[in-house]
Amino acid sequence: MESEADTDRPPEIAHDPARQALPEPAAQAGQREASPTSSRFGTVLALLSIVLMAACLRPAATSLGPVLAEVEAAFGLQGWQTGLLTALPGAAYVVFGAVAFLVLRRLGMFRALLLCVVAIAVGLLVRVLGDGWAAFAGFTTLALAGMAMGNVVLPVYVKARFPTSQTRAVTVFMMALGLGAALPTLLTAPAADVLGGWRPGLGLWAALPVLALVVWLALRGLGPTPDLGARTPSSAGARPRAITASRGVWALTLYFGLQSLHAYVQFGWAAQIYRDAGLDPVTAGLMVTIIVAGGIPGGFIAPQIVARGRHVRPVLVGYAIAAMCGYAGLLLAPTTLPWLWAVGLAVGGFSFPSALALITVRTRRPEVTARTSGFVQPVGYLLAAVGPLLLGVVLEATGSWEVPLIALLVLAGLMGLAAWIAGAPGSVDAELEPAREAADADEAAEGADVGGR
Repeated sequence: MESEADTDRPPEIAHDPARQALPEPAAQAGQREASPTSSRFGTVLALLSIVLMAACLRPAATSLGPVLAEVEAAFGLQGWQTGLLTALPGAAYVVFGAVAFLVLRRLGMFRALLLCVVAIAVGLLVRVLGDGWAAFAGFTTLALAGMAMGNVVLPVYVKARFPTSQTRAVTVFMMALGLGAALPTLLTAPAADVLGGWRPGLGLWAALPVLALVVWLALRGLGPTPDLGARTPSSAGARPRAITASRGVWALTLYFGLQSLHAYVQFGWAAQIYRDAGLDPVTAGLMVTIIVAGGIPGGFIAPQIVARGRHVRPVLVGYAIAAMCGYAGLLLAPTTLPWLWAVGLAVGGFSFPSALALITVRTRRPEVTARTSGFVQPVGYLLAAVGPLLLGVVLEATGSWEVPLIALLVLAGLMGLAAWIAGAPGSVDAELEPAREAADADEAAEGADVGGR
């Protein structure tokens, strides 16, 4: 009888026919990774490109908040214009994330990621050079478009480039992603003070995609970039099922959407909750920093737990319980131990790197990873985008934080339930290949018929 630790463990690559039949470019990537003569420098460069590109996927969204008041004053923005700027990241995740797989299929891995990095670099740099709000919003949208597509495409590259050491690569990716989210919230305002205004404070983040572009082009010079490649021989000639046919994909989508909803709510409302409870603005901002900074250790810890496959579901539920404790503290005694409630919400935020890691672990072939990520992230972010809006409506209707915080407690519990389902053993690939199962059944039936003769 298998223990829970065994049933939670993802299939080993060596015994996985789908992984043994990796597309040729991915297989070659694995060989390069293992070859000491050709790959040591290439592997370091590939990891560096992952770090830089992952760090590029958040500053377009998280760098604006610390200097939003200065941007409002500079452009003389009305309330709806400011609201539109703050809503752009969520809209970009939904719209551009939904087309990322098509872009990847059309352009290939190298050019798709090149497009993402160039869009981020141009958007971050040019948006601070114009004098009008329309140009600022337009180039911010361009940077967010690159960010949203990179969210989908970069994990596919991680999987294709490091097929035999995904735990290391995913951990590097998630830690860089967390740093890319946290550092702009901490450094943009001080940088603006030192450099002489919000324009250089925001513009300095364009250095990240420029560096990523240099490394990406240098990596290309060492050899071909792993790509999606052809379908595996076992499924050749069979039309793949729609991604929505997988129950695992729907579970991942619900989990991803709920954890994103909590993140959006916390980033948008946590400071106000603390301030309404009586904390001064500086202390309230510090509490939000604690919540955001949780993404750094979470990016290191969570992917390794998911990738190693031991007790995954109980740990994921534990993150949800930590979030529930944080909300309960904000509801019952927000100013007693405010840092403790922030830590609880930060640990609950480990659900984000866990959800991204699950997309990689619960898929085998890079193409399926791309299709899964291209569905889970946009649909999940669409669910998440509704959260802050509804919270604001409930807050205005009730006039207090009691009902919104109770609702968030319940939603954190639902996140734990979704985590338990999404963390179950199995792969999306198996659910999307009925033709192979049917062929196996036909062969078995034919063999039995021949034996009967």
